[in-house]
Amino acid sequence: MQRYNLAVLAVSLCTVLAVASCGSNDPTRVDRPPVVNSYSPTTRTLNAFVGDTLQFQIDAFDPDHDALTTSYAIDDRFVFDGTTWNYVIEDTGAVSVRGTVSDGEHTSYIDWHLTTSVPINLPPVIETSLPQEASPVLVIGNSMNFAVIAADPELDALTYSFAVNDSLVATQRQFVYKATSVGIKRIRVVVSDGDKIAWHDWQLKVTTVPDNIPPATVLITLAETGQEPGEINIEWTAVGRDGMSGLPSQYQVRTSPVPVLTEADWNRGSDRPNVPAPAQPGQTMRMVVGGLQPARLTYIAVRAIDDFANISALPPPVQAVTRGMRFGGRVIDTVTWQGIPGATVSFGIQSKTTGPDGEFEFTEQGLAEGTIVVRDELNPGVGNYFDYTKPYTAKHLDVVNLYLIPNYQLTTTFYADFLDFFRRMTDVQGIPYSADQRRRDLPVPLYIRPFEKNGLDYAQAVREVADEFDAILGVRVFSVATSPLPAQRVETTYNGTIERDQLEVLTWSADWYPLVSLITFRTVYNAGNVEGFKVIARHEFGHALGLNHSFDTSHIMVGGPAPSVQHFATDEIAVLRTFYAIPRGWNVRYYERE
Repeated sequence: MQRYNLAVLAVSLCTVLAVASCGSNDPTRVDRPPVVNSYSPTTRTLNAFVGDTLQFQIDAFDPDHDALTTSYAIDDRFVFDGTTWNYVIEDTGAVSVRGTVSDGEHTSYIDWHLTTSVPINLPPVIETSLPQEASPVLVIGNSMNFAVIAADPELDALTYSFAVNDSLVATQRQFVYKATSVGIKRIRVVVSDGDKIAWHDWQLKVTTVPDNIPPATVLITLAETGQEPGEINIEWTAVGRDGMSGLPSQYQVRTSPVPVLTEADWNRGSDRPNVPAPAQPGQTMRMVVGGLQPARLTYIAVRAIDDFANISALPPPVQAVTRGMRFGGRVIDTVTWQGIPGATVSFGIQSKTTGPDGEFEFTEQGLAEGTIVVRDELNPGVGNYFDYTKPYTAKHLDVVNLYLIPNYQLTTTFYADFLDFFRRMTDVQGIPYSADQRRRDLPVPLYIRPFEKNGLDYAQAVREVADEFDAILGVRVFSVATSPLPAQRVETTYNGTIERDQLEVLTWSADWYPLVSLITFRTVYNAGNVEGFKVIARHEFGHALGLNHSFDTSHIMVGGPAPSVQHFATDEIAVLRTFYAIPRGWNVRYYERE
């Protein structure tokens, strides 16, 4: 037995002949149980913490229109009457929650299984501290800012307290200390979530003599292209506060498009964020310098600063190329849907030749807006494919598939070439958008209304024609739509008064894509001319898939007279395959003949 969200425990239906005897006063009436439309939580096995509030709700109706009552019980113990119940969890353990809907005689119910536990409270995390150096130095009479940035894993509110030599001095996240006496001062900040704490200490040295010894020159030992666009990886040797002794307060990393040779060059450089905290002198420090222009030669300089604003000397200039962007895709034949080997794809000053499956890739690209040009020949002329020129802005890891329309040899002589034929067969006139096609996505939901007349089963014939398109496109083209009907669909109906079979778009999207279309067939056909009816059905389904009328009487999509052929011509099939190879909204006006 299948199990559904609608918890129908028993259903009895009155027959059509007994409709008149299904009133509430009929002694032969079979009372039916309530039906659950929906419930929440929709998950029947739940986990929660003590202190959480869970909302339980049941929406139900009674097939016999009886009044309903809803109640909830925990482990078979009644707790609440009403359709919506807020359960405040007060204890740990496993319980069963049952929601019951009753019409006075029958009941339907939903069971939930709930496990509760005590949440784990993690201590706050101190993410950043100021100053970064654990042992800063301050001249007496001056002030220094102390601050931290912290976060709580459970997002609880945090409190802060600062102490100097164990004496409370502030209860904010930031504290300004003014030195009034020399010596070593231990400054501690404590961060609390009300239960757990985290702390950070500084050993502040207060002196009477300002320091005028700068840190040693910082030498970059590695500068190379990084991993992501606009990144450079650098390494340098850590220095001290005074030459190679002690720890500096911080490092500054700056980048420039020109070598950093003078203080003026340094001042014009750009500070890079996320510089690591100072390490012990002699250790190797590493940093990813990001946020730069991709594929660009960049100069880097690193300097150290101590507590007294002494800064290390300018280092020798170092350069590296930032990581560029990468994008690529395939060049695809719109009729065969196969990759095109040996095609030329150009972007900017670079050109790539496609591989055996039409694949290509551009690497180390900078930020650029331009055009992608794809063609299969080097000389002017159409060649095997019409050229395509597409405006493009480079994006990292972008997939850029390109679709070339072949110089297909037409059987019809009514059109200049295949590109001309394709445009005329798919161009949607009078819409305010540049792309000249507005096709549907496949598969198209198809709702076929049943209808029989003169020995002809219209619905069966329509279904058979719809299934023929699968072989034409090699994919499922029309799926079966049933009630309730989807928002995007094609419907069929039948009318005995109209003069012509026709397709009408009933609903368009805001950007002029067809949403709901209706094919209306005349009811003049019979079992003897079922093949003639199928020809008309093929023609109308061609319209539903986006094809206009053809000028050629040898085409099934001919406009004006009824089609004189049974099936789609190879020219028309090539148009259909091209139409559904290129993406929706693809601007075919960018195709060129040379």
